Amino acid sequence: MKKFWRCFICSDIHYGVKPPEVCPTCLAKNAYVEVSSREAVKIMGAGGTTLTREEFRRAILAFAEKNEFEVNPDKAKVEMLLDGLFANEQNHGLKYCPCRLASGDLAEDLKLVCPCHFLIHETYKNKKDGECWCGLFVRRKK
Repeated sequence: MKKFWRCFICSDIHYGVKPPEVCPTCLAKNAYVEVSSREAVKIMGAGGTTLTREEFRRAILAFAEKNEFEVNPDKAKVEMLLDGLFANEQNHGLKYCPCRLASGDLAEDLKLVCPCHFLIHETYKNKKDGECWCGLFVRRKK
C-alpha cells in the first residue's frame, strides 16, 4: 500500500510503498517519516486524511529504528508531546513541535514539523545524551 513520506530535513514529500533510502533533494540517508495525506497535501499546497495517534506512534518508532536515536523511553513525556503535536495539527494543519512557535510563514514553519531536523540543534549535537528540541527523540544508548 502506498503512503506519504516526508524528509525530516528538507520536507521533500515522497509517495510510495516505502520511502527512499536517500532523499533525492537533500541527499540525507534514512530521513523519511510517514505522514498523513493531509500533511503531505498541505506541504505540497492542497487537504487529506490524518494519521491516527497510533499510526503516528508506529511511524516515529519505524523512523527511529533506522537511526542513531530512539523514541524517548519516558512514556508519560511521549504522551504529553503527542497531545501537543495533535493539538497543533488540529489547530494549524501540521504536527508542529509543541515546544516551538509557528510564525505563519509556511516555508519557515516546515522546519518545525515533527520530526524536525533536530540533529543540528544544540540540544542534540553537543550533549552526550542528546535529544531533539522537545525530547520526543533521544540519542540511542550504545
